[in-house]
Amino acid sequence: MHVWDVLARRREGDDWQVSGSVNAPDLEMAMLLVRETHFRHGEGKTYAVRRRGDEAIHERPDPTGIGGVIDRAYRRQDGYVGVGAKLRKVHELMAERGMVIDRPRPAARRSREAAHG
Repeated sequence: MHVWDVLARRREGDDWQVSGSVNAPDLEMAMLLVRETHFRHGEGKTYAVRRRGDEAIHERPDPTGIGGVIDRAYRRQDGYVGVGAKLRKVHELMAERGMVIDRPRPAARRSREAAHG
C-alpha cells in the first residue's frame, strides 16, 4: 500500500495545494479514492495525486472540471433550492387534471390507552 498526496487547484491557473492524502495500491485506485473522498462536492477545479517520495504529479485526465454523470446535489443544502416551486407546479398540474385533494386532513386517531393514559 502506498501513500498518495492529494493536490488540488481551486481555480484554473492556481498552483497545486496539498489537501490531504490517501492510501492506495496503485495510481488508478488513488485517483478513484481522491475523487470520492476529497472532491465529491466540487471543492476544487481539478485535482492530482503524487506518490509520496516521488516528484511525478498525476493530474486528473479530464481537466474540464470535477463532476460526473450522477447529480449529487442532494448531498448539499443548496441542492434543494427550487423544490417549493417545483411542488407548486406539480400541484397546479394535478389541479388541472382534477386530481387534487381539496378537503382537510382527517383528525389523528389515538388508541384508547393513549387517550386515557
